[in-house]
Amino acid sequence: MKQRKTIATNSIIAICFVVWVFIQLFPSDSTITNSILIGAFYKPFVLAGEYWRLLTAGFVHVHLWHLAMNMMALLSLGKIFEPLLGIKRYLLILIPSIIVGSLFVLASPENSFVVGLSGGIYGLLAAYVTLILRTGGWRMPPVRAALVNMLFINLLLNFLPNISVHAHLGGFVTGLIMYGFITTDKTEVSKRVNHIVALVGLVGVLCFISWQNRFIPTRSRYLGTDLKVLQILNDGPLHQYSYFLAERLDTVYGLDDGFVQVLGKE
Repeated sequence: MKQRKTIATNSIIAICFVVWVFIQLFPSDSTITNSILIGAFYKPFVLAGEYWRLLTAGFVHVHLWHLAMNMMALLSLGKIFEPLLGIKRYLLILIPSIIVGSLFVLASPENSFVVGLSGGIYGLLAAYVTLILRTGGWRMPPVRAALVNMLFINLLLNFLPNISVHAHLGGFVTGLIMYGFITTDKTEVSKRVNHIVALVGLVGVLCFISWQNRFIPTRSRYLGTDLKVLQILNDGPLHQYSYFLAERLDTVYGLDDGFVQVLGKE
């Protein structure tokens, strides 16, 4: 029997585990600080120009249980989808789902700290549901049982502490759109442009709402956490970048050189 390769899935699991180890072992005051340093979604830093956090947040997990559950869900979906679609089309569902899931969080008016691959997993789940509904696979008991198990695991994630339902919703919607784009079904190929227009329109609306909600309420500002991250950057090889980021954060919060002055005194 030919081995079903899951190179991308296994690589992502390895990356997530290495990142988790870094978060646990890096010498700082907290795992939250370490998570922000290595790429967690943290709204003030995204607004300050670190847009890569929209993607990297998917590979960051603070707690072992969160990492384990997400990797189990990814493995369950990855062993089905990656051999079926190939690495390129598989990632064309997973990666946009992570990014748009993060945009859903960014559009929220509250300050947010979010980590985890759940947005991407929900994107794969949406694609899987679409696939089995279109092919009639849901009529087969083994396929139906696998779907119920996956839905149970992923729905359970919504009720765990510090989980972003916004990211799940964004990932699921994106998975529906992207599956329509990458499918080779002859009846759907002609509609690819429609799916791209839908995705671009969705991203545009989310960016507009995010701009409208760019002001962070005073009650949800964590300036001490921001300063700790800046101090670690300032003490390391990213010394110059820490000042650039401090200036951008001062703009985000509407401060008069607050972070810049603190770093300048050190």
